Parts: sequence; structure tokens; C-alpha cells
Amino acid sequence: MRTSVWRLFAALLAPSLLLASALTAESGSVARAASCPAPVAFSSLPVFAHVTEADDITVASNGNVWVTNVGGGQITELDSHGALVRTFADSRSPEGIVQLPSGVFALAEQSADRVVVFDPVRNTRKVWVRLTANGNLGVDGLGIEPGMLLLPDAAQGTLDTVPLPPFSGAPRVVATGLGRPVAATPAGDGTILVAVENAPGLDRVDPATGLVTGIGSFGSLDEVLARNGVAYVADLSTGQLDAVDLATGAVSVLVTGAGAPQGLAFQPNGSLLLVDESSGNIAIALPCA
Repeated sequence: MRTSVWRLFAALLAPSLLLASALTAESGSVARAASCPAPVAFSSLPVFAHVTEADDITVASNGNVWVTNVGGGQITELDSHGALVRTFADSRSPEGIVQLPSGVFALAEQSADRVVVFDPVRNTRKVWVRLTANGNLGVDGLGIEPGMLLLPDAAQGTLDTVPLPPFSGAPRVVATGLGRPVAATPAGDGTILVAVENAPGLDRVDPATGLVTGIGSFGSLDEVLARNGVAYVADLSTGQLDAVDLATGAVSVLVTGAGAPQGLAFQPNGSLLLVDESSGNIAIALPCA
């Protein structure tokens, strides 16, 4: 992104950041929500890149950004500045994508309801996990934590975990009855956050006991990430990017007016990349402090 755009972005958000700092200084009881930027419209955010029908997104270890297009059957690689590097065709509706420690990617292929290991150097896909259709759309998003793939089984309404290669085994169901789970991420305390396309929208799962606890009240979430005690969720029902304080449950609206907020990823500098599938724009948003 050009320096001039970043300066404009910082100037626009500076008043809200100053206000948040003042509120925090005045009262030690102010929730984490007060340290989040004021809401901004998606259309006012700096655009990182445009990818038609962009859906899910991940940032690789080298800083390049990978974007999937479910309807168009395409995987797009962008450099760290948003410029096109290359594209790959995938006729099985590519969805969630995360990089594995070996450098290759776990890729959800929704129409086949399976997860493959995608090697972009050789342009190969090796079937890793086959799921079972249940009259619903197949696997959507994926998550990862050390040694484990987090696999929301959308068709079965479960959260599964799968050991990463080369120690891979069969999926283990750690929670059931979730509705349609579409994304998962470590909460940072041993539990797992799961985004679902039904109430309550955001669940916390204890993988040791299978206990599921709803957090907040969201209509239809498509993505969840967590960092420093804050969950960031893309809400399809409202067109918003929200931040949830995992300690207090306080919710802050960060971005409004996205037509279909879908993929979400952290950049190396800590900023967020937010995908709006309806416009195809991938925008840069600020996280909470």
C-alpha cells in the first residue's frame, strides 16, 4: 500500500484512537471495547487488492496473501503489497485455506466436502480428510494451532481436530450440535473459538470436555480470529467486522457497510485484511490496541 494512503488512513482514525486512550485513562473500569478504533465504513478503508468473488484468505510465512474464490473455482496468490503473483484453477469450490508448517497449504474443497494438501510449487492436491455430506454445503473454513488442524465440519455440525502431517490421523470430534460451523481459531487459553452461521454465532469449545459456551449474540458469522484476548468476527448478517473482548464479552463494531464480509487475516504488521465477497475488495482495517 502506498505511503500516502497509509498517512490518510492514520489521519482519519487518529481522533478515535485518542478518544479511546482518554476514556481508558479516565476510568480503570472501561472495557477493552474502549481501546478499539471507532467504527468506520468499509468503503473508506484502504484497499489492499481486488479479487473477484474473493472469499477466504490467509497470509503465508513469506508475507504473500492467498485468496480463494468458491464460485469461480480459483486460488489467487498476491504479494505483500497486493499485486498479483499467480492463480490456480480448482473446480471443487476452494474455500478455507491455511499454511502448514512444511510450507504447503491445507485447502477446503467445499463441493467435494474434503480437505486436501495443496502444493503450489508442484500445483498438486493430495486428499487429506474426506468428510460426509449431509444435505448442507460442505466444509467451509479451516483453522490451525500447533500440531493440529481445526476442522469445522459444516455438514455434520461438529468441530473436529486432525493431527498435522507427518503425524496425521483420523479426525477427532471434539464438539457436536453446533449448527453450521464455518471457521475456528485458538482462543489462546486452550479453548477453541468457532464461528457458526446460526445463533449464537460465536462459540467457545473446550476440546478436553466438549463443553460449548455461546459468546454474545450474532446472526451469522463467517470468520473468527483471536489475538491478545480479543476475537475478531466477520458478521454476514450485519455486514460488520466486530471485536469481542473474551474476558468481558464487550463487543465493539470496527467496520460497517461490507456487503458480504468473509475472509479475515492478520498481516505481519498486525493490521487486519477483511474480504468483502460482494465487491471483491480486500481492505485493511485496524485491530484493537
